[in-house]
Amino acid sequence: MEYEDFIRAVAELDFIQDEEEADSAVKAALGILASRLDEEEARKLTEYMPNPLTYEKLRGHQLADLDLTAEEFISEIADQFGLNDDQAQELVSTVLQVAKEAIGYETIVELERHLPEDWAEVFENA
Repeated sequence: MEYEDFIRAVAELDFIQDEEEADSAVKAALGILASRLDEEEARKLTEYMPNPLTYEKLRGHQLADLDLTAEEFISEIADQFGLNDDQAQELVSTVLQVAKEAIGYETIVELERHLPEDWAEVFENA
């Protein structure tokens, strides 16, 4: 899995302006997800991700775990990128679909077990 696969998938969304915005959106969505997980699980998530989606890049700057609900996650993405909630949900789903391909089934199942139910549902439905 290459980082360009993430960029390409997100850039295909009709509300994403260009590859630069797609890059920012990928990093934002995965950064919030990584920050929602505990350190061990965040490291498992990023272990199979291509550069620049490293633990340090996605979560290293966070001083503490984020305690957002899945709904707040979607709202945060919507706010950051000037999207409505449906667009933000589609963006998150697209990023998570590519991420799931990168990290493999066993890791997905393990991560879903460590996420709150609302987050696991977002991850599972992607």
